Amino acid sequence: MKLTTLAAIATLSTIALGSVNVYAEGKADTVDYFAKDKHSSYSVSNSYGDGYYQTANTSTPSPSKKVVTKVSTSIGTVFANAQGMTLYTFTKDAEGVSNCYDGCTGSWPPFFAKANAKVWGDFTVIERKDGTYQWAYKNQPLYTWVGDRQQGDTTGHGVGSVWYAAQP
Repeated sequence: MKLTTLAAIATLSTIALGSVNVYAEGKADTVDYFAKDKHSSYSVSNSYGDGYYQTANTSTPSPSKKVVTKVSTSIGTVFANAQGMTLYTFTKDAEGVSNCYDGCTGSWPPFFAKANAKVWGDFTVIERKDGTYQWAYKNQPLYTWVGDRQQGDTTGHGVGSVWYAAQP
């Protein structure tokens, strides 16, 4: 299939679907059909021994089906989604309870999960009041930030003195 045909299909899919929330392990956040993968592979590097929590690496390319990664940034190591985008916590959330709804989620999309997602270590799943599920770290709900454009961006860190990058 020609590249132009593939691009046309991707464009039509995006027009028809827009951003899609995918509730599958390893793809638990908003999909951007035009985003390029900013990292080529992963290697397991964790104390949980389950392969879910990994460090970005540029060795042999292989697809990642992992939920959370660690990414080195200008503020130090942060947790990120499978696409390498920084995850954030909101100080106005209560333990295990999200307080980010309506307009808030437009800027701070929740890091969605399946209800029956496999949890590990300090990573759990909470139920939101709208019936969806969201990943949490140490019972603090996790979000991405629309201002981040590529792996390693932490432009949401410190926003309003209430949003902070989730760090190990």
